[in-house]
Amino acid sequence: MSETLIRVAAVVLVAAAALAIGFLLRHVAWTSHPPIDVSELDLPAGIVVFTSTECVNCKEVLATLRSLDVPLREVTHELEPAAFEAAGVEAVPLTVVLDHQGAVVAQLPGVVSGRRVKRALRSAGVDAAA
Repeated sequence: MSETLIRVAAVVLVAAAALAIGFLLRHVAWTSHPPIDVSELDLPAGIVVFTSTECVNCKEVLATLRSLDVPLREVTHELEPAAFEAAGVEAVPLTVVLDHQGAVVAQLPGVVSGRRVKRALRSAGVDAAA
């Protein structure tokens, strides 16, 4: 292998590694949210999704969640700002899965997959459509 080819390969590997690390750092920052406390809110077992009317991703999340045929409660910031403050919600969309005692089983920020939500619902003991 020529020295030029080795140098090009090294540059490509370093660039790929930098891109991968950047992607992972952005992904971790986007998908983290401080733990919330919904004990002061009267919420049903199942899914609670915190949204905003200005949020584009919220519409996508709501469509996914509505397809699961489980109890769903949407809490919109513009309509219920006190609920956001009481729970400590800092970013939307935030999907929360509650068990029958009202405990948070899963807290899923950002755009979520139906598979991930169904897994959390099983952990909560809440039935989801197949």
